[in-house]
Amino acid sequence: MYILKKFFKKEDRGIAAVEFALILPVLVLTLVGLFEVTWFMYCNNKMNRTAQEINNVIARGTLTLPQLQSILQASALIAQPFNFSANGNVIVTALSQSATPPNAILWRQSWPGSTGGSLISAGSMPAGMTTGQVVLFTEVFYTYQPVIISGYFKITNVSVYAVAVSVPRQGQITSTVY
Repeated sequence: MYILKKFFKKEDRGIAAVEFALILPVLVLTLVGLFEVTWFMYCNNKMNRTAQEINNVIARGTLTLPQLQSILQASALIAQPFNFSANGNVIVTALSQSATPPNAILWRQSWPGSTGGSLISAGSMPAGMTTGQVVLFTEVFYTYQPVIISGYFKITNVSVYAVAVSVPRQGQITSTVY
């Protein structure tokens, strides 16, 4: 009987190490996931801010084409620390309200990519605009690449889209200016 008691005696040495070994992967995945979610939210907010800032500067008045292009290139600075030049595209579209639909796209410019991915069409004009009024749409597209998780798991990139809308505050924005 004594041998059986000794054999089934409660051994608790090393139990903390075993529990830690079981919990550690879950803890690390949780922390990495929280970092990735936070970084993605920061990226999303940064792209929204980039669209608003670019739209705000363009809406201030009449610009020449070189001025507009330099403003669009400034989106790389606004979007830092994200690599906007490699993973982003900003498209600015000017729509004019016409008396009878369809409304007219006056001009469209982009940097560093093409304008082909724009989601703005002549039908995107907000309601309540007067004939001849111009509305500026600034779209920001960014491909978010996960920072840590992508090295260990097959995670696809996530597309971030932001749009800002405004009317010109000074000057007249027409197709001849650009």
